[in-house]
Amino acid sequence: MNIYVKAMNEDDDKEVVAQVCTDIADIVKECRYAAVEPYMPQIVDSTLQLLQEQSACQQIESDNEDDEDDAEHDEILMDAVSDLLPAFAKAMGSHFAPIFAKLFDALMKFSKASRPPQDRTMVVATLAEVAQNMGAPISAYVDRVMPLVIKELLSSEATNRRNAAFCVGELCKNGGEPTLRFYGDILRGLYPLFGESEPDDAVRDNAAGAIARMIMVHPEAIPLNQVLPVFLKVLPLKEDHEESLAVYGCVCTLVLSSNPQIIASVPDLVRVFAEVAISPDETPEVKAHIGRAFSHLLSLYGQQMQPILSNLSTAHANALASLSPRS
Repeated sequence: MNIYVKAMNEDDDKEVVAQVCTDIADIVKECRYAAVEPYMPQIVDSTLQLLQEQSACQQIESDNEDDEDDAEHDEILMDAVSDLLPAFAKAMGSHFAPIFAKLFDALMKFSKASRPPQDRTMVVATLAEVAQNMGAPISAYVDRVMPLVIKELLSSEATNRRNAAFCVGELCKNGGEPTLRFYGDILRGLYPLFGESEPDDAVRDNAAGAIARMIMVHPEAIPLNQVLPVFLKVLPLKEDHEESLAVYGCVCTLVLSSNPQIIASVPDLVRVFAEVAISPDETPEVKAHIGRAFSHLLSLYGQQMQPILSNLSTAHANALASLSPRS
């Protein structure tokens, strides 16, 4: 591990340093945190130096006159450096908080308006994964990062919008009370991502994931009568099925609690449930959630469900029936 740390500090090749950072992140993921814990002070110092753009590989003036090529090397390097933070957050959980505090300001330098879009979305993606894995300590940063993330929802770049939608969801999920004052701005920022003007399905899926997380932590702060019809209309998810558990978990929780706002949308629910049931992209865990929620609808409405079910194709109806314990 000392060799890795030395390379981070002293190697003058950006691609080599990027690979070293990737290797360290992989070691943490595969061998667990204990493998690197004795070296953490040095790794954190080296990561900080890279974020501050003061490492040896960042001091060497490129002989290559192709600025685009050099910029690509910079992007590859900083993507690899920023991937270290979520790796450590996942390994350490809330114990990552003191280290994140040390790295935060240097990371946020890349979010300035003068930076290119790929730098800003690197920051937002890092914040999202740190919030996801570090948990409650992210609440201390909500006031400083949420305005940036909301602004990125309006980016002309689909990757930026997608990462921003994922990030607001994770910030709301784990950021606690400080997020509440941003709910109105978040909903206004997310709304265009549900419309026909949004060309990217993955962006829309992540927007749905954000709404689901917001509902789950603070349902009282969401105007469900306005939000749910828009939310359900974009389901099922089209591309990013990593959002499935959050999205369908939220829908099923509302159904199983007989929430009147979602119960009013039974035809839409049956349509979505049938699409999930027949999808080869959804996991057995997600389908089990759907099966329980569908059974609950059957217990509430019985024969009244028949006209809705008769509108389904035979394949969809059979797939849905197979998930229900009552079938």
